[in-house]
Amino acid sequence: KPGNYFLSVSFPSKTYELLHRMKLWVFLTVLFLVILIISLTFVIFTLLHQKKISEIKTDFINNMTHEFKTPIATSSLAAEMIQREEVIVNPKKINKYAAIILDENNRLQNQVEQVLQIAILESGNQQFKIRRTNVHELLEGALNSFELRIKEEKIKLKLKLSATNPNVMADKVHLLNIFYNLIDNAIKYTPENPVIIVSTWNENNNIKISVKDNGIGISKDNQQNIFKNLFRVPIGNIHEVRGFGLGLYYVKTVIDQFGGKIKLTSDLGKGSDFELSFRSSTIKT
Repeated sequence: KPGNYFLSVSFPSKTYELLHRMKLWVFLTVLFLVILIISLTFVIFTLLHQKKISEIKTDFINNMTHEFKTPIATSSLAAEMIQREEVIVNPKKINKYAAIILDENNRLQNQVEQVLQIAILESGNQQFKIRRTNVHELLEGALNSFELRIKEEKIKLKLKLSATNPNVMADKVHLLNIFYNLIDNAIKYTPENPVIIVSTWNENNNIKISVKDNGIGISKDNQQNIFKNLFRVPIGNIHEVRGFGLGLYYVKTVIDQFGGKIKLTSDLGKGSDFELSFRSSTIKT
């Protein structure tokens, strides 16, 4: 009678052996999952970024349309008033409405110029005319253009030009635009009892320029974005304060081109202080 026989086979390292044979496929699978996760994250990030850019551009276009529409409408209304019979015979009223048209036209021209300047700077085709420039003369010139607004809005302006060497190597036109932007912002964002202090001093072969106000201030969260293109500090109604969100971006871009620096110190409800620093020039050109 034949006996019962049993055959048994033992694989002491079967797990290792299987993994060893499948290691290439395991590696490829893990690699594929990593690539898939990275790709998905990148796509989500790109979509969110594009959405944010789209919202910023939409806000910019809406704001720009509003800013362009206002001076055009005001100029049209003033022109219609001049055509009225009772106004034609009154030289004082004609001069009044003509001045309104001129002011609104200059405002519209400045807005268009600001947009064009940013476009030229970003294209890299801007040719700066670097010359020895007197900062004090430019500051006084910029403040003269705000003379009427300063009187109408009862702004207390303090001018402290203490720099003994006010000369820098820069483009006169663009440096004047920088001062104009900073002073304009100080006025716009100081709605009550405005006090604006413009000062200069020399420090370590540099000239420092400060434009300080006692306005609404800028929160810490927004300060890191304040110099970005098209960024506007959210203050509720986007049309409450005029602007495209280009001014400070332009200021920072031009200052970098001149080798200068700009620093912001601000607290909500306590105002803002924009401090510029340029290398003083002793070169005669």
